[in-house]
Amino acid sequence: MENNLQQKLIDDIVEDSKELDAKLQSDIVALVNICHEQNNQIIKLKKENNFFLKKWDMHNILIHQRDAKKDKIIEQQSRLAAMGEMIDAIAHQWKQPLNAISMLVELLKIDFNNHEVDSKYINVLEQTVQLQINHMVNTLAEFRNFLRPSTKDESFYIHTILSNVLVLMKDELISQNIHLQTNFDHEMAVYGNKNEFKHLFINLINNSIDAFNEKNILKKEIYVRCYGENKSVYLEVEDNAGGIPEYIIADIFKPNVTTKAEGKGTGIGLYMCKQIVKKNNGSINVHNSTIGAFFTIILPQATTSNSPSDL
Repeated sequence: MENNLQQKLIDDIVEDSKELDAKLQSDIVALVNICHEQNNQIIKLKKENNFFLKKWDMHNILIHQRDAKKDKIIEQQSRLAAMGEMIDAIAHQWKQPLNAISMLVELLKIDFNNHEVDSKYINVLEQTVQLQINHMVNTLAEFRNFLRPSTKDESFYIHTILSNVLVLMKDELISQNIHLQTNFDHEMAVYGNKNEFKHLFINLINNSIDAFNEKNILKKEIYVRCYGENKSVYLEVEDNAGGIPEYIIADIFKPNVTTKAEGKGTGIGLYMCKQIVKKNNGSINVHNSTIGAFFTIILPQATTSNSPSDL
């Protein structure tokens, strides 16, 4: 419509110019031709601009798809790495009860040969063995829950998730003589995926364990704190492993960045921590305290409308 009006105006000017002297008529025709040329240039530029905008949109879509695919691969790698760590944790968790059951069986044979076995003895033996078996079953149940794919988001207490993780990692921490201290406000709840937050805790704790082993720390301490402030949940994880080298601390949440020796670190654990926190509208940062690495995670508190079912 606008082009038609412009063309009509130009045609009217050309027609009116016929009544003028030759010089003025010539000037007007030249001006009209210049307007025509500029108008054609504008149309051409608009077409080129639209073409480049479409190309740019397609470029952004391809980049987004590539990044999404890359994040999915990294997430799968992180999960496989965590599976390997959890299988190792189960080996540690099951070793002690299996040894205890084996020892009880040997003791039973000796006591039977010495005629010391009676109903009371059997009852005590059964309770002891069942206690060890329950420990193994609980460990396996937590492992299965950790591996089970889940897209369900729900509200949960932070201290409950840490307790679940410690069931899996208890014997690992004991075997390496690591003392993990907690200071939790038990009313702190967040909304998200439980298994992802288990993954978050496991990555942070394993990060400290690796740092202890790399630096041969004798007295190993991990401090986990949780409190609320201004409708946000603050989660802090600190160790006494000496901290992260300053040359790399700014990039520690990037993929494939690790301080560990070659072959001992994937460089995706802390990257996944950041992705989990970011997905749940939170933030994570790290600095070196006087004793070691100090991670701070800030998340929105679960509201009353989506409070945990066991509240």
